[in-house]
Amino acid sequence: MLEMSEAIYAKPDMTKKVKFDRGEMEERIVDIYVSADTLRDHETSTKTEDVEHTSTNGPGDQHTGWNKFESCWYFVSSEKKTWSESRQDCVERGADLVIVNSREKQRFLFSLNKTFWIGLTDRETEGSWKWVDGTPLRTSYWIIGQPDNGRSVSTVPGEDCAFIRKGQDQPEKTWNDLNCAEKRIWICEMCNNNLL
Repeated sequence: MLEMSEAIYAKPDMTKKVKFDRGEMEERIVDIYVSADTLRDHETSTKTEDVEHTSTNGPGDQHTGWNKFESCWYFVSSEKKTWSESRQDCVERGADLVIVNSREKQRFLFSLNKTFWIGLTDRETEGSWKWVDGTPLRTSYWIIGQPDNGRSVSTVPGEDCAFIRKGQDQPEKTWNDLNCAEKRIWICEMCNNNLL
C-alpha cells in the first residue's frame, strides 16, 4: 500500500491523466445518449409523417378517415363498441377487422399508439385462434402470459376476442384477449382485392 502511495505522489501527472480520461469518457457517454435521443425522436416523427402523408379520403375517395399502409386501407374508429359491433361496422364499410399477417403490419399498428380490437377470436373453439377470414393464427404478438382467457380475473366469463394494447414496450408483444362484450375502439382493413 505504501508503495502505491509513493508511486502516485512520485507521478502526479498519472492521476491527472486518469481524471482527464474519466471526464472525457463521461462526455462521450453523454454524447451517445444525446445521439440516441435524436435518432429516437427522428424515428417517431418519421412514423408520424408516414401516417399523416398516407391519410386521404380513402378507398375510391368515397370514405373519409382512411389511412393507407402498403397495399391496404385502414380506418380507426373514434367510438367504442363490442367486438361483434365493431366487426359489423367494418363490414358495413366494405371492410373487416384488421388481420395482422406480417411483422411490418404489426409495427404499423403499434405506431398508432392506440388500444383497439383486431380481427382475431377463439369463439368457436377455446384456444384455437382464427382470423375473421377463417385462417388460423400462425404468427402471434401476444403480451407475455396472454392469452389467458381471463384466468387472472375470476369474475370474467371468458376472453375470446383479441385486441392490441397501447403502452407496451415491445412492438411484437401487444396483443391481449378480452371478453368480447367489452367496448373498445377498432380498426377496419380494406385491401386491394376488396376495393370497389
